[in-house]
Amino acid sequence: MEQLVTPLIAQRADPYIVRHSDGYYYFTASVPQYDRIELRRAASIAGLANAEKVDVWFKPDSGAYSELVWAPELHFHQGAWYVYFAAAPSRDIKDALFQHRMYAIRNASPNPLEGAWEFMGQVDTGIDTFCLDATTFTHRGRLYYLWAQKHPGIAGNSNLYIAPMKTPWQIDGPPILLSKPEFDWETRGFAVNEGPSVLQRNGKVFISYSASATDENYAMGLLWASDDADLLDPGAWTKSPEPVLRTCYEHGIYGPGHNSFTIDEDGHSVLLVYHARTYTEIVGDPLWNPDRHTFVKRLCWDEHGMPVFGRASTTEGGSMRDKVFQAPFGQMPDGAPVSLFTLTNTHGMTAKIIDFGAIITELHVAGRDGTTADVVLGFDTLAPNLADNPFFGALVGRYGNRIAGGRFELDGTSHQLDINAGAHHLHGGARGFYKVKWTAQPDADGLTLHYRSVDGEQGYPGNLDVTVRYELTDDNELVMLCSAVTDRATPVNLTQHSYFNLAGAGDILAHELMIRADTFTPVDAGLIPTGALAPVAGTPFDFRSARPIGERIGVPDQQLRNGAGYDHNFVLDKLPSRMGLAARVREPHSGRVLELYTEEPGVQFYSGNFLDGSLAGKGRSNAYRSGFCLEPQHFPDSPNQPTFPTTILRPGERYMTESRFRFSVEK
Repeated sequence: MEQLVTPLIAQRADPYIVRHSDGYYYFTASVPQYDRIELRRAASIAGLANAEKVDVWFKPDSGAYSELVWAPELHFHQGAWYVYFAAAPSRDIKDALFQHRMYAIRNASPNPLEGAWEFMGQVDTGIDTFCLDATTFTHRGRLYYLWAQKHPGIAGNSNLYIAPMKTPWQIDGPPILLSKPEFDWETRGFAVNEGPSVLQRNGKVFISYSASATDENYAMGLLWASDDADLLDPGAWTKSPEPVLRTCYEHGIYGPGHNSFTIDEDGHSVLLVYHARTYTEIVGDPLWNPDRHTFVKRLCWDEHGMPVFGRASTTEGGSMRDKVFQAPFGQMPDGAPVSLFTLTNTHGMTAKIIDFGAIITELHVAGRDGTTADVVLGFDTLAPNLADNPFFGALVGRYGNRIAGGRFELDGTSHQLDINAGAHHLHGGARGFYKVKWTAQPDADGLTLHYRSVDGEQGYPGNLDVTVRYELTDDNELVMLCSAVTDRATPVNLTQHSYFNLAGAGDILAHELMIRADTFTPVDAGLIPTGALAPVAGTPFDFRSARPIGERIGVPDQQLRNGAGYDHNFVLDKLPSRMGLAARVREPHSGRVLELYTEEPGVQFYSGNFLDGSLAGKGRSNAYRSGFCLEPQHFPDSPNQPTFPTTILRPGERYMTESRFRFSVEK
């Protein structure tokens, strides 16, 4: 059968990954032989796949814990490492094979792959029955033990229990029953609640768990309680009546379950670590089949702070991750939360977008040597985006670029817009679309943002409903699709205002630029078009063949003086409203290449002339000419220029435009 997915680590069930304070990720899981405890250590999640495997403990040849070593978990408590695991007695004892009990070993070494492991004995729960899948967690300074166990008085195979601990290997008090199999999806094949894992976030304590037989029926459930609740009170917990992650036949991923949670390399994003199968034709008992593999995917969060597990999905070459996930990014002055959405593709390219201003805050792209760099200027906190800044990463509108004097006449009525750039109107005004909170809706393929601009906002006529969608394709294209409708005639000209630096640092003067344009629109000293179309031939504006941006930026030229460098609209050599190549930029050191494809008739090329280092973000200074913009657009001041392509949208019409920022590497 065709292999539909590539796991992070093959044939490792019951996976557990923890990121320790030393910055390393540690991994353990059930090995197919069920005879040992194996650990791995790496500086990244991806690095665990090929990290050295160190066997730190082997089962004895006989005795109470000499068979079927299952589901180890690695935890750090009170200055030492602990592994909790389940094991069964020797096979030669009648009916003993699946009579697991839980045990702990300890290591005081800073690195658990080194030093000596001490056997601490059985973790006695006070119920002498089959038990397994122990985890521990600290909540409000108190250490808890959480596990699965069969109760002689309760029908089924295992339930979930919790108890406080007096030492990291001894519980303190009677077990408290939290959950037992009761729903149809928990009782398929076997009546099971097992594999609990704890996540504390957004004012809640979450317990994920697994249920049913270990074939394609295996699925994950969820319990949750308020962070300030008594976790030993069963009444404090709510149980989802439906599974939160289950078999995905479309993606060919079967029986996802027995998970753990860890933190991504960004320090805050939650990753779900779980095992699953990639086929259903299992010969014999599924328990003995080794093909349960370790996968990793990001969690999303809904508006109520609840985790959204989504569907099991596929990527190439490593972990399985949803293309979009959501994380908090701060609060507006009125208390409204702002979210950060991360889009990923199968090649490791990442785009981060916030629902304030529809702003692209980060764009990570690999270079010639495989090193990834963030190739856009911006900020990693909300506050600088709320303050005045040069439109880093913003979606600008209602009208991108300038309108002379902020005035235009439409259907016999004169309109006065907000003045925010000398004597002119720029990028929609002081409270343009880059300064408002959008409504965001992520899905499996991208992020859709919506904003309603009311009649009179910044002086514009009509109520305008705007939708912007970002998608990150597996062709390394960041796609932007914009649409809008209005109930009154109004000018509309939306554009994306990211500042690019394909080197990730330094200035952009060595970047080699090609713009597919024979003419451009000259401007006066206020950067307002004169209305003419001037040929680029014989001028510093001739980028029909690739040239370094800095090659002619300082030559004596009135247009360069007017713009303090390049800050001009180029008239693209393509059919209007047809998708076509607008520009290509190559950074010679990294080999990164950006190609802009757009349906727009023009592109504004801006060479970062007014950056001065006063604004810093993401650990770097935004210095003079450290970023360039390629803004796909209609022409500046079109409402006042009758020879320019119209930007007027009328009731019954729909504004639609698409642009694609395609990234590649030139060897």
